[in-house]
Amino acid sequence: MMKIPVMVIDDETVDRYTAKRRLDKHGGFEEVVEVCSGDQFLESYCTEKNGLQPHRPLLILIDINMPGRNGFETIAELENRQKLGIAPQAVVVMMFTSSGNPKDKAAAASFSLVRGYIEKPLDAAGAEELYQIYRAAFPNIVDETA
Repeated sequence: MMKIPVMVIDDETVDRYTAKRRLDKHGGFEEVVEVCSGDQFLESYCTEKNGLQPHRPLLILIDINMPGRNGFETIAELENRQKLGIAPQAVVVMMFTSSGNPKDKAAAASFSLVRGYIEKPLDAAGAEELYQIYRAAFPNIVDETA
């Protein structure tokens, strides 16, 4: 089974931990890279000096409400940096939040990079949904044996 590279961007340690455990249990994901803010993600992976170039498209789970740059502001900046060629081009972004607010869902839907909305805490069905969404977004990626 192909292992999906995944990053969780969330300021809550317990939410990152829970997501990491659930994705590990699923078995279809590489080891989770944890980042605690949108600013840290952009600084670490979306600059000219250290642009992230994964060998496969990256799955990003991002919280909406974080100190500093929120999830939506981070995605907007990620899109800007993609245009500049200093951010990963092939990404599947999933909003990862405890907010069931329809305004948040509408805002998420306004971004071309955002493929969906997963509510916390991540459960087994959510992990499988992430796997299927990623596979649907990149159907041309051939299964590899892990």
